[in-house]
Amino acid sequence: MKPLDIFFAILVALIWGCNFVAAKFGVAFFPPFLLTALRFTFVSMILIPFVARPNWEQMKKIIVLSTMSTLHFSLIFVALYWGLDIASGALLGQLGVVFACICGAVFLNDRLGLWRIGGIVIAFIGTAIVAGAPNIMAHLPSFYAALGSNLAWGVANVLIKKIHGLHSMALLAWTGLCTVPMLLLLSLLFEPHWPHLADVPLSAALGLTFTVLCSTIIAYGLWYHLLTHHNVSQVTPYSLLTPIFGIAGGELFFKEELTSQIVLGGLVTIIGVAVIVIRRPKTILLGEAT
Repeated sequence: MKPLDIFFAILVALIWGCNFVAAKFGVAFFPPFLLTALRFTFVSMILIPFVARPNWEQMKKIIVLSTMSTLHFSLIFVALYWGLDIASGALLGQLGVVFACICGAVFLNDRLGLWRIGGIVIAFIGTAIVAGAPNIMAHLPSFYAALGSNLAWGVANVLIKKIHGLHSMALLAWTGLCTVPMLLLLSLLFEPHWPHLADVPLSAALGLTFTVLCSTIIAYGLWYHLLTHHNVSQVTPYSLLTPIFGIAGGELFFKEELTSQIVLGGLVTIIGVAVIVIRRPKTILLGEAT
């Protein structure tokens, strides 16, 4: 990879790590389903005028994909809203790669091999260590929401493989648009009291703006560019930097306590994911996707 592409890969990891901080500021004011709906409303408004329109066959698959996208993107916000600390959220986000690998083996007949099976086992051991941390034990529902988010992302990777002939940014735009009605329905069902948008604090507004422009449009645009021009095995290892930036952001902005248990579990999880990534899984791995 050229130095500029290496810079882009690190920048994407930095943005995705910082997005946990932005999301934490966002859910301090917006309920999580509403926040996710606003995110993809703005993303779709920005992208759709510039991308191709899918045909009906592609659109049917996008609608199915949007159900998993709805779960993935909203549940990580739910986890943060319910008290999950940024460090744990960033580390658990690595499980998206693990679940994508497993789903690829189950639904796409990807061969795991001993190395990737070992990586999966190591990653889950690390997750079990993280799960025993005091913050996680005090917020178990948020832990399960984060796991559900990453499982949905693993399934989404399989569904993405079945959509052909559509540019990645077009896929992001139209999938985002299809998630909005589902997210608004979930918000109406589970978040009956919407905040007054006129009262939104600057921190929440900036958090939403960062999530829309930086995490979704800029970071995904750069990531898709890198995946288009380089092998997956060259690009995806840089996503392992995301938890480092996320943890640093949590320490800087929220003074989160970083326990030895989270550090140990995080290192074990990252080692497991690194083994999977280096072994070049056939399933497209889209990174942290927060």
